[in-house]
Amino acid sequence: MVKIGIPILFLFSMFFVALPIPLPLTPKQIAAPRLLCASQFALVNYVCAMVPLVPLPPATPHPALPSPPPPELGRRNGHRQGHRHGHRHRHGHHETHDQYYCCQWLKQVDTECVCDILVHLPPFLSRPNHQYTVVVDDTCNVTFSCGGRLRP
Repeated sequence: MVKIGIPILFLFSMFFVALPIPLPLTPKQIAAPRLLCASQFALVNYVCAMVPLVPLPPATPHPALPSPPPPELGRRNGHRQGHRHGHRHRHGHHETHDQYYCCQWLKQVDTECVCDILVHLPPFLSRPNHQYTVVVDDTCNVTFSCGGRLRP
């Protein structure tokens, strides 16, 4: 049997060498795998969980410090009086770290995932073209544009 096995193996190898499988000149379009919408939503939900639903009131400014004494002429013990420490005063809204990360991850959610979920809204909201905007804070608005579609 060993003697028969070698010639058969030789014939098979000759067959494969004589008839190679031609490779296509252009690669076929590989369909993108199904989007992982559930994991995208879970990640954004986790990151945005710490963002308050109602905006927090602005922080109250520090109580006014007593005014410094008037500068004296000359120096006292070699140290100049009336020097200032640099204090910066912040005005307006500043995004928190939670809001920043929520906004960044929300921008990564695929529009098709959002539109697939929103198609389950009432028909008057799912048929026409719509833009759905998620507002995280004053500095972050993420808009998803969905075409009109009917439920599958």
